[in-house]
Amino acid sequence: MKRVILHSKKVIRNHWFIICIAGAVSFVFGIIAFLAFLIYSMNFTEDPVDVNDIMEEFTEEELGIVLADTMDENVSDEEYFTLLARYQSFFCPKKVDRVTTWVGSEVTKDSYIMSYEIKKEIEGFSADVLKDNILKEINPNCVQTIRLVRSGKNMVFRYTYTNTYESFDIVITPNDLKA
Repeated sequence: MKRVILHSKKVIRNHWFIICIAGAVSFVFGIIAFLAFLIYSMNFTEDPVDVNDIMEEFTEEELGIVLADTMDENVSDEEYFTLLARYQSFFCPKKVDRVTTWVGSEVTKDSYIMSYEIKKEIEGFSADVLKDNILKEINPNCVQTIRLVRSGKNMVFRYTYTNTYESFDIVITPNDLKA
């Protein structure tokens, strides 16, 4: 052990300048990593929502309805979708990825619409591929899907390009959800 300590002292004495530079470089890289994380967290993480804000906007009964894993038959489909759109829109805008932001949800007579903004056009984009990917992610046994099928409402994903304001819809019909 004494030999290790003596050797360490000799290395420090002979190479103190290199050790100082290595320490400074490590410190600088640490600062750069911290700044990179800070920038990432400012742009790609969500601001926490205060529970008090949610409780001011929604009653406990409304939250129970919209967050339940089971269907409350005392609540009509129209009432449910109106409440769900209000609840989802409360958390918007919400970044989905680097180019897409979810801006809200709304209910019409025949559709449940989720609106998104896209910052730029995506090369090689295909609405059909996106629809197929969405269908793969939908749980056929969840309350929302069952109510959509039962009510005959379409699920519409509306995408609007922020630079041109052109938009397109991906429509998922109740028949798509039954398959």
